[in-house]
Amino acid sequence: MMSDIFLLITIVRREYEEDYIDFFKKYEVHSQFGTLCNGTAQQKVLDYLGIEDSEKVMMQVVVAGDLSKRLLKKLVSEMGIDMPGSGIAITIPLDSIGGISSMRYLMEERTMQSEGAVNINEMPYALIIAISERGSSDVVMEAARSAGAGGGTIIHAKGSESEFVSKFFGVSIADEKDMIYIVAKKRDKANIMKAIMERAGLSTKSRTIVFSLPVDSVVGLHSVMEE
Repeated sequence: MMSDIFLLITIVRREYEEDYIDFFKKYEVHSQFGTLCNGTAQQKVLDYLGIEDSEKVMMQVVVAGDLSKRLLKKLVSEMGIDMPGSGIAITIPLDSIGGISSMRYLMEERTMQSEGAVNINEMPYALIIAISERGSSDVVMEAARSAGAGGGTIIHAKGSESEFVSKFFGVSIADEKDMIYIVAKKRDKANIMKAIMERAGLSTKSRTIVFSLPVDSVVGLHSVMEE
């Protein structure tokens, strides 16, 4: 476990994209990866928060552990990401990076300060990722909500695969897909994943594959944040 390197994922309204690009550059984080996506909040939630179901942008950066903690605090104090409807940010510990060249590219030669081992079992949150047939995101989210999930973020994607994958699983990942990202409390993770597989799994028309990653910290998503 590369306990001092984290993937910081930020999901905000599209109109804030340039502001967040400038924010990361301000803290010398120039290797940024962004993609357009859509939120899945129910209309009654959107009405309550006073926001619209607008297009989102997901930004991903790789940073050292000490910087990730500082950036999360600055996202709240400077960008107001914890205000309703503004966005969310999470950090995920990286297991490994392939080669010193990749490390230098992602980290931009920034100095890392080791902070000791990260115990995945103690992390209070999880990022659930479901990959389903295009147009199946509503089915997946209905299943997830039935098990306690609040909302998610949808990315439209197209996969690539080997001949083995198609023959072994009987499903093509090269076709257009919906990728649904759901942040949940760790204690709710198993039930949410089970509900998705029962209602939208490989044996259904949605043909969904689901997995999860441990999440170290969350800001801006009050429905799952621990006290």
